[in-house]
Amino acid sequence: VRTAVTRSGFISSVPSIPRSYTASISQVEGLVTLDAELLEKKIASVLSHRYQAFGHILVRLSREWKSLNVPMNWKFEFQQSIPDELSSNAFLRFSISSDGEDIGEWGYPVKCSQMVDVAVAKVPLNRGNLITPDLFSSSAMDALGSGANCVLSDARLNGYQVASNLKPGTVLKWNHLSKVTLVRKGQVVNVFASGKGIFVEMKGQAMEDGVEGSFVRIRNISSKREFQAKVLNENSVKVYF
Repeated sequence: VRTAVTRSGFISSVPSIPRSYTASISQVEGLVTLDAELLEKKIASVLSHRYQAFGHILVRLSREWKSLNVPMNWKFEFQQSIPDELSSNAFLRFSISSDGEDIGEWGYPVKCSQMVDVAVAKVPLNRGNLITPDLFSSSAMDALGSGANCVLSDARLNGYQVASNLKPGTVLKWNHLSKVTLVRKGQVVNVFASGKGIFVEMKGQAMEDGVEGSFVRIRNISSKREFQAKVLNENSVKVYF
């Protein structure tokens, strides 16, 4: 006996029999049984493509579906989703046809899940710790539910630090992080300026704190003129013109 998730979402024991033996197969030659499981997989595939969703999309019909026999070349045609976005709960309108002939149209409420791998703390983390990949493991969570606002396990986190203390097993969320201040007010930095085939390097003084990728005010040490520059690292900024 093995365990499996039932259509209602509860765990139950099921016979350890190959799926090919338990699949619903039409007894009519040239037809296939369109049951709830097959329809849910088709809807999940269509939604994943329509909304260019990452991760693994799962769909469950919220109302009973009566299986029907359809030609093997049956075609699913998506018509409408309310709301028109990937959501944990939605109402779909769709039709099924074969060789250009309509088999029927339906409107069904569905529940959707978007399973993604998120970062989970492996060790205790203290505020101010820099983020490195070895501090985290990965776990699958529903990005439309409890996994919302979680940091993906493959997210680029260079330049980030922990903003609050975290216990082992804590799922990392974006509000747990803050960017590291690379340039501080009053600091003398290298200023690189390029554009139109010209490249200039000089010294400047930061007039405010800045994190990686942010724009800060820089004062030219010689002319005292101020301008905006993008923070590259802890001692360099760049001006675009």
